[in-house]
Amino acid sequence: MTGFFIGVFAVLGLVAGYALRPTLERYDSAVPTKLPVPEVLTAALFGLAAAQYEDWRLVAMLILAVASVALSIIDLRQYRLPNPIVFSALGASAAVVVIGEIVDGDSGVISAAVVGALVYCGILFVMHVINPAGMGFGDVKLALLLGLFVGWVAGSRLDAVRGVMIALLIGSALGVVLGFGRIAVNKLGLSFLPDPEEGSAGDGLRHTTFPFGPPLMVGTILVAFYPATLLG
Repeated sequence: MTGFFIGVFAVLGLVAGYALRPTLERYDSAVPTKLPVPEVLTAALFGLAAAQYEDWRLVAMLILAVASVALSIIDLRQYRLPNPIVFSALGASAAVVVIGEIVDGDSGVISAAVVGALVYCGILFVMHVINPAGMGFGDVKLALLLGLFVGWVAGSRLDAVRGVMIALLIGSALGVVLGFGRIAVNKLGLSFLPDPEEGSAGDGLRHTTFPFGPPLMVGTILVAFYPATLLG
């Protein structure tokens, strides 16, 4: 992949990140203009995606990138994953995957994407039932989007299950780090990722609320962008 191609999409990512600002403001998660967080994050993800994909699959990866940046910022600020963003990204991604694979004559991959979505969602739903406070239902719905991508890049239904477990393992590990980080910072008397509905970190990781969506999205992006490395 040429540096020029990657650079072009990185610039497009800057534009897309800037275009996210009204959406972030709508969900009370506006980022000060002097902090180019959405622009830099989106540009980086666009560049990384362009370095790995050069055909129609890149379109789906860009949808994942934009949705992940928007949802991560909102979740970190408001502890929520808005349905309009989640399901819009899910619908757009599914349409690209289905149409693209049918045109390519590889419709069997679509079933892997469906399996990935259902397995990921099912696992998080069980976790939500067991511990609703620790696993919000917003994460369960997000899993449909994340599992779609993991199953798709995995290519087969069996590998889709394995890919979901790998993505979930990465996300869970990052979530644990985030949770312990929140506990440590709050014990120092500082505020780190405050829960708008609680205002306290609790006494331990089990009782600590923290946004789990961003770690899950990072795990999925790593698997989606580097399937050959992480899935073999």
